[in-house]
Amino acid sequence: MAAIKAAGAPRDYIGEDDDFAAYPFLVAPAYQLVDEALVSKWTRYVEGGGHLVLTCRTGQKTKSGQLPEAPWAGLVAPLIGAEVELFDNLLDDGRGLVRMKGKGYAWNRWADVLKPLPGTETLAVYADQFYAGKPAVVTRKLGGGTVTYIGAVTIEGGLERDVLHEVYARAGVDAANYPPGVYVEWRDGFFVGVNYSSRPFAVPVAPGSKIILGSNPLRPAGVLVWREY
Repeated sequence: MAAIKAAGAPRDYIGEDDDFAAYPFLVAPAYQLVDEALVSKWTRYVEGGGHLVLTCRTGQKTKSGQLPEAPWAGLVAPLIGAEVELFDNLLDDGRGLVRMKGKGYAWNRWADVLKPLPGTETLAVYADQFYAGKPAVVTRKLGGGTVTYIGAVTIEGGLERDVLHEVYARAGVDAANYPPGVYVEWRDGFFVGVNYSSRPFAVPVAPGSKIILGSNPLRPAGVLVWREY
């Protein structure tokens, strides 16, 4: 959620019975319980031009909460274009490292180690321990859209933020990049910015906008409301 908020993306919460095609991007984090009907619906969504982002632990179990007699996360493997070779988690004081585009991200809670199938691109790899060099994030094109799988939960959430920005950028969307603690929401024609960080932040307000409440730069614990014309 923090990664989506950092991009300034308006959000809806939807269920499996809703129309996925109404949304250009669909994020389903740690979606453990799946069945063939849901995976088929995700696949049709991507083939129709949607951009789907899944995260670790997705597709582990059936809808009844059981582990299927199949390879780990086998139901989603054809969709994401990768097998989950193994998973790991570390002790509270343990640290692992993921690298993407020369940048490092620490993790210790959960990591799916991936084995890409032909045609799947690796975006990030594990950088240490016995799974060093193994894929941590993969993406693939399918029909008119893309599906991206984030295998690791990072401590600061930086990997998740940067992968989402990569998905947006490849789709031709200019997303925001708010720092941790700064959130901007859009509701009924109004933009609302809040600052939970300890530093002021100059919110990129479009020229010609009218500030209704607060001031910019946005102070810590402050609120900024504006409307674009």
